[in-house]
Amino acid sequence: MYCGSNKTALASQRQIAEAMMVLIREKPYREITVSELCRQAGISRQTFYTLFTSRENVVVFTLQAQACDAPGAPRPGRPAEDAHGLRQLCRGYSEYIQRNSALIKLLVENRLDHLLYDSLCEALEACGCFLSGEDDCTRKYAASFYAGGVSCVARRYAQEGCTSTAKQLEALLAAMFSGKWY
Repeated sequence: MYCGSNKTALASQRQIAEAMMVLIREKPYREITVSELCRQAGISRQTFYTLFTSRENVVVFTLQAQACDAPGAPRPGRPAEDAHGLRQLCRGYSEYIQRNSALIKLLVENRLDHLLYDSLCEALEACGCFLSGEDDCTRKYAASFYAGGVSCVARRYAQEGCTSTAKQLEALLAAMFSGKWY
């Protein structure tokens, strides 16, 4: 996936991602071809393959650009000092699930929720505040654990019709990650 700073390339990436979201709302992901995606985005196949390696890579880009963030990343309405601890991690991801419910639902319907797991894991590993006192190996295992839990809860949330509130999701994640049910 292209990660440079060329404004034209970045605009083309956004066009392709938007085209993918239009198409995936119309038909199953497995039926979307690169040619169709290029037509929808108004770009050439050469441009597509310069910016992305696959259709799946477009979905990952969408998750990274529009949905994934580190759980404690400062956002409007959330002070930076509220970025640490299990409860804050659970609150951040419950808000994340609610904020991105439409995208998560599309991922689940198209059996692409494994990409949500991958993106969440990557975001946690990249987050400097996530288990900052631990060694790299421990951080990676913990990121996998938390990403797995959050992505499974997000999947169930989508399957259940996105009806739980952010507070309910937060309480569920906190109980799960604290070992309450063990």
